Amino acid sequence: MDFPSEAPTRSGSAAAPSLGNDAPEAMRQDLLPGSDGEHALQIKYGSRDRALSFYAHQVLNFLSPLMRTFISQQECMFVATANRHGDCDCSSRFGEPGFITVLGDRHVLYPEYRGNGVFASLGNISENPHIGLLILDLYRESLGLHINGKARIIESDALLPLADKLPKNVLVELGKTGNRRPSRWVMVEVEEAFIQCSKNIPLVKKLDRTIDPGTDSAQVKKSDYFQLHQLSWYERIGGDATITAIVDVYYRNILADSFVASLFQAPDTEAQRLRLKSFVSMAFGGPHPSTGQDLHRVGDRLASGMVFTEPHFDRVVEILKQTLESLLVHEEAIRQAMAAVEATRHDILARGI
Repeated sequence: MDFPSEAPTRSGSAAAPSLGNDAPEAMRQDLLPGSDGEHALQIKYGSRDRALSFYAHQVLNFLSPLMRTFISQQECMFVATANRHGDCDCSSRFGEPGFITVLGDRHVLYPEYRGNGVFASLGNISENPHIGLLILDLYRESLGLHINGKARIIESDALLPLADKLPKNVLVELGKTGNRRPSRWVMVEVEEAFIQCSKNIPLVKKLDRTIDPGTDSAQVKKSDYFQLHQLSWYERIGGDATITAIVDVYYRNILADSFVASLFQAPDTEAQRLRLKSFVSMAFGGPHPSTGQDLHRVGDRLASGMVFTEPHFDRVVEILKQTLESLLVHEEAIRQAMAAVEATRHDILARGI
């Protein structure tokens, strides 16, 4: 693995070179930091001169000496990433002063600890390396530093052979055990670095608080602070849009099954699909558009005109369970839906007798 060495600091080298007014507009656009969108809006809203001054005086494509010192003292950072489709995520990272390691003037390295197992940031980086960091000093200067660049994931074990090149603080982290040891790191190659000015950043007073980054205690983590357990599974899995997606797959799976397909080949398939959607929606605790109808009555309407036998019912329920599992619906939600569907067994079979 290539490991960046410290490059000579380039005094005064900025991402926005000074260009004469006679330079072609396309050339100036290409050489400026930022996006075409921000350049267009600068012209539209009359801030072009201010923006050009900011680019010229504040934006670098490397880390100046004072930027590097600033980073080495910070405890708070926000990480913005996006997947290959452009769907975004913003996550926070906290640590002891210096948890963000400066590697020369073009790279920074930060640890990834055991979290909720979702890997939102790392998943995005794995398919789209573009990253934005906002490093904040909330306790002394009330100031920030933006770093935009490209990121890559490095496993902790891959760093061990490079121990003689690693800063002391990285070696300390690699020497930890259990959940306190970073399992991997993110290295960011700097493409833009610029200040987040102080005027809107609050100055925060730090109070004593015990930090245990390796804990799995729900109470300590306050993981149910927003009391999501009080919401129905219908709401928690995404509401109507998710139920629609589930039923689309479920209905196709039913029609592809030789044992039960004939029961669902009604003349008006769209009406039947909507009845199936209502049934599945209510199984997850969701609403039904017709006021006063409960799950039993919806199930009764679903089976109208069908001759359901016990094996038919079992197979339809099995297909639903398999569909939900294939779509990675949470097992607790599946259990609730299966229990709700099972409660309709008598009503649906009675209709078919």
